[in-house]
Amino acid sequence: MSYSWYPTWIDRKNRYSRTDNVFFDPQKFATIGVGIGLPNIVQKSTFSFRNVKDGADRFLGQSQSGEKPFARIYTRLGNPTTEHLEKLLFRLDCQHIIDAALAADEKKPTIGTLVFSSGMGAISCTTYALVKSGDTIISGGVYGCTDSFFRSLAKFGVSVKFINITDLCKVKEALAEASNPAMIFLESPDNPTLRISDISAISKLAEEYKIPLVIDNTFATPYLQQPFRLGADIVIQSLTKYINGHSTSVAGVVNGPWEFMNEHLFPVFKDHGPTASPFDSWLNTQGVQTLHVRMEQACDTAEELAKRLEKHARVERVWYPGLPSHPQHELAKKQMRRFGGMISFELKDGFEPAQKLMNYFASYTTPMELAVSLGSAISYIQHPASMTHSGIPEQDRVSRGITNGLVRLSLGLEGMENLWEAIVDGLEKAYDAK
Repeated sequence: MSYSWYPTWIDRKNRYSRTDNVFFDPQKFATIGVGIGLPNIVQKSTFSFRNVKDGADRFLGQSQSGEKPFARIYTRLGNPTTEHLEKLLFRLDCQHIIDAALAADEKKPTIGTLVFSSGMGAISCTTYALVKSGDTIISGGVYGCTDSFFRSLAKFGVSVKFINITDLCKVKEALAEASNPAMIFLESPDNPTLRISDISAISKLAEEYKIPLVIDNTFATPYLQQPFRLGADIVIQSLTKYINGHSTSVAGVVNGPWEFMNEHLFPVFKDHGPTASPFDSWLNTQGVQTLHVRMEQACDTAEELAKRLEKHARVERVWYPGLPSHPQHELAKKQMRRFGGMISFELKDGFEPAQKLMNYFASYTTPMELAVSLGSAISYIQHPASMTHSGIPEQDRVSRGITNGLVRLSLGLEGMENLWEAIVDGLEKAYDAK
């Protein structure tokens, strides 16, 4: 590995990251989310300096009175409202690391946090900071834009090997075959088939090769799963989804080793400019205040709805980690507090009835929207094969289980019975019209 920070991070990961307690205490989570309050919206592009030396010091990253370095120069480099959100997200994912570092009287920062203008901005900049020409990325099945971004790196001499990352043998084979593996990237649960990867086991494999394990934790959020506790090195989220919770902004976040964040990721961020607006950061701080409540409701709805869908005569198969029929159900029980608010399912007779069901929910009179986002108070239904994952080559897409008949649901707050009644009505109309 070419970066000097990584051996140090391995030592810290073994000391502070892995823990038998893989879940954040829900009461502490709620206290942090609500208790930190809302910041002022500092809607400024630039900040004045007290004198020339003050400006020079700030450009050297020397902060004043505990401020984040660079956060009082120019909003592309940082902003007080976004800084507030970063501190909050840092605590939600890393409070156990903070506590351990304080107990050890560690003086040097261990983890850094950086908010981006989108989840893809977070993923792309992290990747640019980690890989170079000749490197190989080992990736599981991922979101369509992540997939197409990884493939686009071929023109820079970076290859990607997509594998079924839930199979540890496949991970070992991919690492052994890659000429210069640079990182392992996965989603768990993945999008849209909701497969669960063994983060702890894959982390140990990454350590053998001295490469980072990067986790996209968007579906689970820090409330349901905390990858650092399982041995992850870098954790990414699209804040657009559950963190915001109302589909009112677009943003992303990266938590990772301080040396990497400071020396490698921030320069990419600074020069590429994927900066979140102060107002979006304020909205996302507000969203965190209700995250634990919304996640519990979404899980309640999804767990019951998945059971009913699995029994419905028109449904071929349901993908939901909370069902005993899910191939990684036991692993999900071990890694996650609950099983999430996402469900994917396939209807009998494939795409035609699925299309009619989705068109049924395109009407404003139904308690769900035909839309591609997720994690909102609003429930969404969409067709991955022709929408979010349409850019994946068909052979690869089908091999991952993303068939033309697959439908993805994101459950919101409309109430389980209300949603179920509409789904039953939509299925009747979809098949009656055949």
